[in-house]
Amino acid sequence: MTTTAARPITLQRVVWPAQGDHEQPPNLPGFTASPFGPIIAHVADRCLSAHWGEPPAPPHHAGRTGMVMVSRLGDMATEAAVTGSVDSGTKASPLLFYQSVPSAVLGVVSSRWGLGGPVICISPAGDPLAEGLELAELLMEDGSASDVLVVLVELATRDGESDRAEALLVTAPAPHAQEETA
Repeated sequence: MTTTAARPITLQRVVWPAQGDHEQPPNLPGFTASPFGPIIAHVADRCLSAHWGEPPAPPHHAGRTGMVMVSRLGDMATEAAVTGSVDSGTKASPLLFYQSVPSAVLGVVSSRWGLGGPVICISPAGDPLAEGLELAELLMEDGSASDVLVVLVELATRDGESDRAEALLVTAPAPHAQEETA
C-alpha cells in the first residue's frame, strides 16, 4: 500500500468460536444447507452489539459504516449443495442461489443494523486480515465510510476442524494522528 495514512483503530473484535462456544450459531432465515451465512451474521451481531448495544446502530454511525467480508474459500457448503443438486438431476432450492452471492448475508446484517456504507466481499491471495484491513482503510481514506465492519470467515476443510470467524469494527484515526504519521 502506498498510503501514508495511519492504520485503522480497532473499536471492537470478536472471534468465533470463542471460549465456551460449543454449538453452531443459530439458523438464519433465508439461508439453508450451509453454516456460512449464519456464522457471518452471528459474529457481526456479536461485534456490533458489544460496541453499540442492540440494533440499530447509532444514527451518526449507521449511514457511514461499511462492511468488508473476507474469505479465501468462500461458501463451499452452498456450492456443494448446488453442485449436488445439478449432478443428481434434482431441483435445487431457490434459496441456494440467493445465498450463493457472498454479499447476501451482509445485506441481512446491514438491514438489521441500519448500515448504509459500502459492502465489499473479497477472496484474498495473501493474508486475509491484512487485506481486509487494507480495504477498510481505503474505504475510510476515500470518504466512503467512517467505520468499517471487517468479517473474516472460513468453513472447516477437514474432519475435526472447526468453522471459524472473526469480526472487527474499525474506524479511522483522528486527523491529528494521521498528520503525525505523514
